[in-house]
Amino acid sequence: MDTQIIQTVAGYIALAVPATVAISNLSKIALEWLNQRHVVKTARIQQTHEITTQYLNRALDPTVPLAIRHQLLRFLSTPDKNGSRLSEWAKLELQRVEILVDDTNRAVAEAENELLAAKTSVEVAAAEKKLSFATSKRQSLLQPPKPPSITPAALRAGLITENDLTGLVMKECDLKGMELPYRKLIGADFSGSTIAHGNFQGSQLQGANFEKTDLTEVLFYECDLRSATFVGAIVQKSRFPKARLEGADFSGTSLHEKMDFK
Repeated sequence: MDTQIIQTVAGYIALAVPATVAISNLSKIALEWLNQRHVVKTARIQQTHEITTQYLNRALDPTVPLAIRHQLLRFLSTPDKNGSRLSEWAKLELQRVEILVDDTNRAVAEAENELLAAKTSVEVAAAEKKLSFATSKRQSLLQPPKPPSITPAALRAGLITENDLTGLVMKECDLKGMELPYRKLIGADFSGSTIAHGNFQGSQLQGANFEKTDLTEVLFYECDLRSATFVGAIVQKSRFPKARLEGADFSGTSLHEKMDFK
């Protein structure tokens, strides 16, 4: 090969090598930038998801004051750039809650205007009474709802969260499917009730009365049933694994199928 040609090719190679290195470095920088952008975007999505989930949990919590739920639902019903946040559901819930909140605020404003416009002592007294009632109602929206009364329906629905239900009396009630695991139910009276397919796992039921109670397929796993009464109860397929049964009275029970004590 001609010496001049060799020198020319060598010169081109010398020029090309730095350019190739530069292109390679630029590619690495571009890839790193894209990767960082993806990481940031993923983090933002995760953060938005966590915030929305927390807001949703609070909005669904029946113990949260209505006025607070109202604000949470406003947030959830405002679509973000991607149109998410369960906006359709939250809009419907917001409409339901907003009626009560708006009506209450409107009642306070009207009472305040009536008080300002009152000219006689009778009008002032009437306006003050109306304002006191409206203000009290608005204040109640900031208070947690009262816990439900302990009724058969509330027990079946799992709305009762109290741990200590000592001495509970639920005689001749429909408690089918009721679940009261890990509760203190010492001396509770369920006589004559239907608790089929229920669950008392881990509960303290010393001295409880299940006389003539339908306990079909009820779970008593690890329950303390010492001195409990099951006289005349229906206990087919009831399960008592690891339960304490010292002194429990099963006389007259309907044992068409063997009970499970394992």
